[in-house]
Amino acid sequence: MKKRKIGIYFFIITFIYGLYHLFDSLSKVEGANPTNVYQKLSSKENINYLIIGDSIGRGSGATSKSSAWFTRLERHLHSEFEIKARRHSIVQSGATAFEGLYKLQQSEHLGKIDLTFIVFGENDRKYMDEKQFSYFYEGLIRKTKQLYPDTEIITITENPLDNEAFVQAISVISNHYGAKNVDMRKPFGQSGLPAQELTKDMVHPNDEGYKIYADTLIKKIRELAGSHAEIAELSAPIHENADIEIASIPHVTDISGSFIHKDGIWESSKAGDSLEYQFSGPYLGVNMIRSEKGGKMDVFIDDAYITSLSAWWPLTKERYQYIISGLDHGTHHVKFIISDEKSVNNSTNDAVIQISSILSRSE
Repeated sequence: MKKRKIGIYFFIITFIYGLYHLFDSLSKVEGANPTNVYQKLSSKENINYLIIGDSIGRGSGATSKSSAWFTRLERHLHSEFEIKARRHSIVQSGATAFEGLYKLQQSEHLGKIDLTFIVFGENDRKYMDEKQFSYFYEGLIRKTKQLYPDTEIITITENPLDNEAFVQAISVISNHYGAKNVDMRKPFGQSGLPAQELTKDMVHPNDEGYKIYADTLIKKIRELAGSHAEIAELSAPIHENADIEIASIPHVTDISGSFIHKDGIWESSKAGDSLEYQFSGPYLGVNMIRSEKGGKMDVFIDDAYITSLSAWWPLTKERYQYIISGLDHGTHHVKFIISDEKSVNNSTNDAVIQISSILSRSE
């Protein structure tokens, strides 16, 4: 009798053990418990995605939102995979990777993001060289993966970008982190159509140009989902100090002229007026208001002229303007002096400078 009971107990234990391993094996079957974007697509599970970018990232040039690349892509995803893709955007016309990184750091956390598109390069080349761009571009990818560790990253090389050093920087950094780079210059060239017929202004795609963006992206995503691709991962950094934390420094060390302080913003329109700040290297930006009445200002660091910045913009916007990087890590002094010139785009009678803080390394 005892032997019979022992046999029954042994059978029950063996049966339970077998069931456990059966269910454990089933849970490991591709798509049974989808964790990355490609598994979710294969399992017809809805996704959340994020766009971090500039004017092309936000679809400027399209006649309507329904014609922009991201809306077209959402329709493709719904048609091919029977899913809904919920869009989140951290975008700004005229933005650089520096501004995108700071806006990402300042944005509310979005929860689980399955896929992120990074769209920069065309504006960056106007303000920095490829080494400076590479530094902030890598910092942006790293910050994206730190905030959203489950996200896949697709980097887009924009159709008008003709600086090969910038193109190479995007490619190298993307490959290093396992991000998937899509160079839109190639399908634009393969279309056989001149840029005039694919863009609104030789830079921003028109409806036909954004159709190429969407068609190219869905083709890439289809291939990646079909091959059960691995997503981007947070590898060892390429650049030293690549985990960039940009801090806002509001404290002014000296004020000259008629600047007034209201609602956290220093404002003046008088040529020669100046604001001064102290910061630690190696990079600097400024948090400023750009508007139709925006003026111009000259920037001096450690008494050396660096650049002139325009505060003109067709809409009133808070902007995080890149100034310089590659400085030594010591203490520096910056001085903003209002110019007696104003932007050629400024048709108002005013030429105002509005600054709330400088942007530099977090101490």
